Amino acid sequence: MSKTHASPASRLPLKALPAFERAANHLSFTAAAADLNVTHGAVSRQIRVLERHLGVMLFRRLHRRIELTEAGAALLPAVQSALHVLSAGAAQVMPSARHGPLVVSCLASFMARWLIPRLDAFQARHPGIEVRLTASHTPFDAQAGGVDLAIRVGAPPWPAGLGAQPFLQERIGPVCAPGLIGRASHVALRRHKRLHTETRPEAWADWLRLTGRTELDATAGPRFEHFYFLLEAAIAGLGVGIAPLPLVEGDLRAGRLVAPFGFVPSGRAYTLLWPERAERLPKVRAFRAWLAAAADQPRGGKVTASNLLPSGSKMKAPK
Repeated sequence: MSKTHASPASRLPLKALPAFERAANHLSFTAAAADLNVTHGAVSRQIRVLERHLGVMLFRRLHRRIELTEAGAALLPAVQSALHVLSAGAAQVMPSARHGPLVVSCLASFMARWLIPRLDAFQARHPGIEVRLTASHTPFDAQAGGVDLAIRVGAPPWPAGLGAQPFLQERIGPVCAPGLIGRASHVALRRHKRLHTETRPEAWADWLRLTGRTELDATAGPRFEHFYFLLEAAIAGLGVGIAPLPLVEGDLRAGRLVAPFGFVPSGRAYTLLWPERAERLPKVRAFRAWLAAAADQPRGGKVTASNLLPSGSKMKAPK
């Protein structure tokens, strides 16, 4: 009887595939090691094992960088697909993934000023789903685990391995305490401090570019760690800040802030992101559906040009 040899696929070093996929995604062994919580040497060894098994070079090792060879580029889609299938299958059978709490990572200020005031409606509709919120503004990594959904603001393309659902278009504009600016003019803006946030340092530059204004310094002024602190400073009359409309809707309606120049589309959107492996989880699908509906139903009435300014103001409401 002739000896039966295992097929090449059956001997494939499966442990090496995540190292290859991460290194190919980042074009960096160091970044891949950080993603996988291993050393640079461990990633390098796994890839050498895979290259020896396949009999081809998958990366060109250049000075201080790597790049995929033709063989590596051809292999990458198959490896990504295989890892996705495995992750999706695992997510469907893990009790914690299907029935545990729904963990949502969210921008801190958006969480406090937009999401939390509306979350009671989701809990009333889905009392069996426990929602756990965690604040973060760093890029969402689908491979990291521990988070079911993330809310970030940006524009496509999003990283590979993520599903994406834009639910709220972003509009930005200057906001300040009532009475701080007598009329909507650039001269008035120059007289007051321009407030900045570390999580969105380019906000003033973006607004100036979007509105065609170039005469103001986009960098001068005090800085705050988060939008929440910037808005508190604006309410206290310390200056003028650029803010996204969803973060200040309540303050505009209550008269704590005014927006004398109105708001303009930033070209970005608040977007719900999730690992593709979690696409069919009932708790993920429930939150996606609820969030889309919540974004179409402004809480406490819609903010319009007529209530951007305080009652009795002689300033012209922006168009």
